[in-house]
Amino acid sequence: MIASRAGAPPFTKNTRSGGDGAFQIYGLTAGSYSLCVQAAGDLYLDPCQWNGSPTTVALASGENAAGISLRLTAASVLNIQVQDAQKVLSQLTKDGRRPDLTLGVWGPKGQYYPAHASGSPAASPDPQGGTTSYSYRLAVPRDTALNFYIASHDLKLGDATGLALPTNASQQAFQHATGDPSPKSFSFSVLGLLP
Repeated sequence: MIASRAGAPPFTKNTRSGGDGAFQIYGLTAGSYSLCVQAAGDLYLDPCQWNGSPTTVALASGENAAGISLRLTAASVLNIQVQDAQKVLSQLTKDGRRPDLTLGVWGPKGQYYPAHASGSPAASPDPQGGTTSYSYRLAVPRDTALNFYIASHDLKLGDATGLALPTNASQQAFQHATGDPSPKSFSFSVLGLLP
């Protein structure tokens, strides 16, 4: 639970809710606060991130507010697989950095939400030593038009079949409708380092 006050100076205070969802935030001064919820895992969306209309409460000096109800929206989970047969993602670029790989979603209001690695890279067995597969996830809203985006300044990227991506990037519109049996997923491959 996060309470944020805009203005000068901005002020933010965090707390954890109890098992029943009840929360108390102490030490808030007078002002108008936006209330945001960050649930563990990726089952629910933070209303401040996705819908842009958080619950607000105005407090006068010395005032307490009670009975505030915040509603969480169930999320759909976007799954992204990146196959790296040459293990390029574990190598360093010429200037000594890890290769850049940007992947995530552009939301309906033009905000970018990066996907996060889920677990450690896994090697799939094959006679030549295995292809390393990286998994990424992102909780996204249902019934919302979104654009998945992947790009790199360091890696040559391909689609799931290994065909090189034009302009070394891909942007694909998608939506996961309520009632769809499984979340949306995307697959790509790393073809090598760019010169």
